[in-house]
Amino acid sequence: MRLRWRIGWSIVGPTLRFLFGVRVHGRSYVPRKGAVLIASNHMNFIDPPLVGHAAGRECFFLAKEELFAQSRFFRWLIAYFNAIPIKRGKAFDMHLFKEAYRLIKKKQAIILFPEGTRSLNGTFLPFKSGVGMLALRYKIPVVPAYIKNTHRPWQEWLTRRSMVEVFFAEPIYPECPSKDKEAYEEFTLRIEREVHRLADIAHGRMNSKRIGQAASKAPLKPVNTENQTLSARKKADWDIQVNL
Repeated sequence: MRLRWRIGWSIVGPTLRFLFGVRVHGRSYVPRKGAVLIASNHMNFIDPPLVGHAAGRECFFLAKEELFAQSRFFRWLIAYFNAIPIKRGKAFDMHLFKEAYRLIKKKQAIILFPEGTRSLNGTFLPFKSGVGMLALRYKIPVVPAYIKNTHRPWQEWLTRRSMVEVFFAEPIYPECPSKDKEAYEEFTLRIEREVHRLADIAHGRMNSKRIGQAASKAPLKPVNTENQTLSARKKADWDIQVNL
């Protein structure tokens, strides 16, 4: 972990805990070393630092390139905390995959938001297959994550009426490298199911003792509000788009 990251988080970490009262569940499932993808739902611009803080290790995350065109201070700030600019709306952002491969070779952790944009009301959006593509192409594990309550009004955080919580599950390991499109879709679906299972745990719809259950053992069920099928999902773009 780099010195500047330690210094930055010595300030940001306590600030997040003070403002949001962050609780972390399953941190031990995040590998301490080695390349890993952390795939999470996305509801607020504070999600990247929240997940990074909860993971307990240095992480990199993807941010739309428009953010880097704002003030010099903001550009410096998000770059300081390892934001990587990407172009939105591109089916295959080669810069994204080059940057991801560079980080993977350095055995870094990368935070992804496979929904592609923020869900402002707390409901799930369909996952895009970029996360499955990265995991299978480079044969690296994916840690599913679920963020609870960041869509709530800030007054609820400050008064502790809504506690912000981050849940992690057991890593999902690709069995072998693949460049097959259908394999990307199927692996993404496994990740999506696991994030939904974490949501069930977070909201009391499932026993919390099952938080570490492997995704392959989780019950199969519809994984988004539109009940989108695997065949229909193939028509979607395979890019990873991120809003902050």
